[in-house]
Amino acid sequence: MYYSISVLGGYILFVATKLSLYIHIPFCIKKCNYCSFYSIPYKTKLVDKYITYLKKEIELFSSEQNYTIKTIYLGGGSPSLLSFTHLFKIITTIKEKFSISENPEVTLEVNPINVNKTAAKNWKICGINRISLGIQSFHNSELKILGRIHSEKEIYPGVELIKEHCTENISLDLMYGIPFQTKKRWTTSLKKAINLKPKHISSYCLSIEKGTYLADKQNEYTFPDEKTQSDMYYQLIDILKRNKFYQYEISNFAQTGFESKHNLAYWNGEEYIGFGPASHSFYNMKRVNNYSDIYKYFECLDNQELPVENSKEISMSEFISDKIVLGLRLNKGIPLSEFKKKYNFDIEREYEQVIKKFLSSGYLTIQNDKLKLTSKALFVSNSILSEFV
Repeated sequence: MYYSISVLGGYILFVATKLSLYIHIPFCIKKCNYCSFYSIPYKTKLVDKYITYLKKEIELFSSEQNYTIKTIYLGGGSPSLLSFTHLFKIITTIKEKFSISENPEVTLEVNPINVNKTAAKNWKICGINRISLGIQSFHNSELKILGRIHSEKEIYPGVELIKEHCTENISLDLMYGIPFQTKKRWTTSLKKAINLKPKHISSYCLSIEKGTYLADKQNEYTFPDEKTQSDMYYQLIDILKRNKFYQYEISNFAQTGFESKHNLAYWNGEEYIGFGPASHSFYNMKRVNNYSDIYKYFECLDNQELPVENSKEISMSEFISDKIVLGLRLNKGIPLSEFKKKYNFDIEREYEQVIKKFLSSGYLTIQNDKLKLTSKALFVSNSILSEFV
């Protein structure tokens, strides 16, 4: 399923005809206090209109491109707010307008408060075979600080209903670095998550983003210091490893065979398309982003135009830099000889000084011809990866 094309400087780049698809559902009951993603309040009539226009965007894009979809991811916002009718329309449109790989991974982000028996059954009917459940914490005080609308008590029956009526392929999202969070409370959340027997766990340190509630109010909270955050991260790695979750990416852990295929497509530098306001795409050596405004989104589609705010062709050097940065996020690292053969680019030579510096400091290692971050580099990875940009 591959064909080759010539790109800048005489390079030959292999471009996949298979890609991953992201659908942005921008509606929420309430915006979380840490969230910087584009989202708007849920209103039934607006959601009805949005689904109609989302179908238009999919149809308009598919008339110009010929791809096979290998993964589908519905994120937000809160896509679990969608009715069966809305979700069914989206999935049906995708299947009508694209070729679909055999047994595609289809993920739905879910808020625990939206889980019930009927919803779980409907998700399965629509073809959802992976659920990403936004738990964040098992402590109600922490959930309140984060602005989450669920409490601990909704988590347990939610997981059981999903397992019984939709899928056992459940990923749990957890957050550390929350104001007033201690290492003991963090460990408790981790152990409670493991006891639910998910197939996958994603965990991120709370990031204070400009324009969010927590950014505006951060002087009112006491955040764990950097040393405590680092300790929490390495607690995460240790506890999950002892419970048969292997780390395959800086922030992601899975039981064997349950890695996120959709997110691996991003980290492997593969092509993907995004539909909906504020969504991003990468295909044909272009980075594309849609308007982060639902009404501008509607306006473009009324004019039979894709709702693209920016489209930029990237150079081969940018592409290679992105491949290196994303590849180093993966625990398997970057196979140096294979990379050189595929892209005619010698990482060891081109980044000789950077690599030498981090090899000597113990932040990088080369094992079996693979360039990898070491364990001690994982928590400070952003500063290291930035030197490959």
